[in-house]
Amino acid sequence: MIAARADASAPPVPGFVESVFSPVVYQAARRCLADRPGDGARTAVVLASTMGDATTLDLGSRLLVGGRVHNPLLFMQSTANAILGQLSRDFAITGPLLSLSTMDDLAGELLATAQLLLEDEELDRVLLIGVELTGTDRTAAAYRELGTGPPAADLAVAIVLDRDDPLPSPPNDVPSTEYGSLRGLVELAARIRGTRT
Repeated sequence: MIAARADASAPPVPGFVESVFSPVVYQAARRCLADRPGDGARTAVVLASTMGDATTLDLGSRLLVGGRVHNPLLFMQSTANAILGQLSRDFAITGPLLSLSTMDDLAGELLATAQLLLEDEELDRVLLIGVELTGTDRTAAAYRELGTGPPAADLAVAIVLDRDDPLPSPPNDVPSTEYGSLRGLVELAARIRGTRT
């Protein structure tokens, strides 16, 4: 098992513009995959987020409402699977790629999905990625509706679970609000020795 974190200092990813969502996902995943290379055909990737790439969605919608032409890359990158496609190409991953949106326990949802995927004898490992951005006024309103808040900083956390690893239990309620919906995943990554930040 290996874990990594990435923040807004992540380098840009060619083909992705305006938002740090894809760069933080890519950086956290790259750190795990570079440190623990494996058979991409036997690797699944699961990305989870409450709000997704809110920066891109907000920018695209504001340009549309304002009657301005927007960059076509915004449409492509507005889905979380776009960066998963880039990861799959760069690391030769041909296993399943999934994106989840959850309002509840992000760490628990990722671990439950990993457990289900590892029941497939054709998979040996799962790369789990949780990501949230600090967001915009619109996402802040949505977070309030959900009774939670955004993280204090843009952040992605990645964890690689191998078939032989014991499935960790998700942390119980983690009191810190610093990480928003990522708090359980941050705590889980902190338990893994050698987490890269």
